[in-house]
Amino acid sequence: MLVWKIAFRNLYRQKSRSLLCGSSICGAFILFSISLGFSDGTYGTIIRMLTENHSGHVQIHRKGYLDNPSLHRNFKLEGELVNILREHEEVQSWSARIHSAALMFGEHKSGFGRITGIDPKQEEQVTGLSRKLESGRVFEESSDREIILGSRLRNLLKVEIGDEVVLLGQGADGSIANDLFVISGFLKADSELQEVNRAYLPLKTAQEFFSLGSRVHELALHLREDGYAREQAVEIQQKMPHEELEVHPWQVVEEAFYKAMAADMEGNWITQLVILFIVALLILITVLMNTLERQHEFGVLLALGTSPGFIFRSIVLEMTLLGCFSVLTGLLPAYALNWYFSQNGIVIEPAMEYGGMVFDQLLSEPTLSSLIIPAFAAVLTAFLVALYPAFKAARSVPVEIMNQA
Repeated sequence: MLVWKIAFRNLYRQKSRSLLCGSSICGAFILFSISLGFSDGTYGTIIRMLTENHSGHVQIHRKGYLDNPSLHRNFKLEGELVNILREHEEVQSWSARIHSAALMFGEHKSGFGRITGIDPKQEEQVTGLSRKLESGRVFEESSDREIILGSRLRNLLKVEIGDEVVLLGQGADGSIANDLFVISGFLKADSELQEVNRAYLPLKTAQEFFSLGSRVHELALHLREDGYAREQAVEIQQKMPHEELEVHPWQVVEEAFYKAMAADMEGNWITQLVILFIVALLILITVLMNTLERQHEFGVLLALGTSPGFIFRSIVLEMTLLGCFSVLTGLLPAYALNWYFSQNGIVIEPAMEYGGMVFDQLLSEPTLSSLIIPAFAAVLTAFLVALYPAFKAARSVPVEIMNQA
């Protein structure tokens, strides 16, 4: 108990010294917290852009479709499957899709595009199709001859809203699919790379065009909590009415993207460790200066018979307590700054492309981990860097220290 009293007394006895050392630890904690906040916010933004603008959180396909997408790997959208999705509490919305490809012919140019058939109302709830439009409008549900083109197809075909394009493809029954469509809108030029070469058709029109009847290739699900995609995929898989259906979270659907992001996150943690190492050096220098200034005090204590172990414990405890107080002081500013940058991000000019997606600002994310990890790191660092000065003070020779004074 005495060592605690000594540690507290030393903290309050030299207020300016404690304030200087504590400010260094507090500043390091806040900077580390903001760094982690931006890291979490950046990856969170990328994941939300992917899941809310394209893939959804969970997808349902026929077995083998992800490994080898094919017009013939489809399944029937039955009432039993629809009821399962409606009754599952975590599924907020879902959208049926058809995927294929076709040649496109404008008045003067031709090209090749990826065709996606969607229900406009369902797709709006899952990915917000209207947010991707640069001009025009989303086709009406009752419309059967309207099409939306990506920016690359627009430039390739040299067409405008209201122009007609001819689609030529292959039906699931082996027939030649061809029809005339009117352009109702264009996707933004800065949309994801996978969108710029895409064309959207109404779901029923696409089913008729590719001779699929009531069958689809994909169901994209939007969950209430995006952080539990893996768990929900397993739970939904257990409810599937047919063994031919597979349920996958976005991490599996976008496997290449997820692996690239995971590798980037590992590299980012190396950067964070380097920052933490620099912070540790700063704290070490501050603590070492703090200890060296008190060499005469430690020499007197040793000369009076104080045990080296007691001095060692008092210094380590003092620095650990100072670290705890510094972290507690910095909690509110750290959270406030992370919250501010989550609402007012840092603008990136020009916009940056990552994994096929374009974003123009860096946003922080005030998560619990962005406070707990830096707090634990700051206190642990204060404890570890105090060991060497404490050991050095405990092993001091009283006579030599007194003579130096």
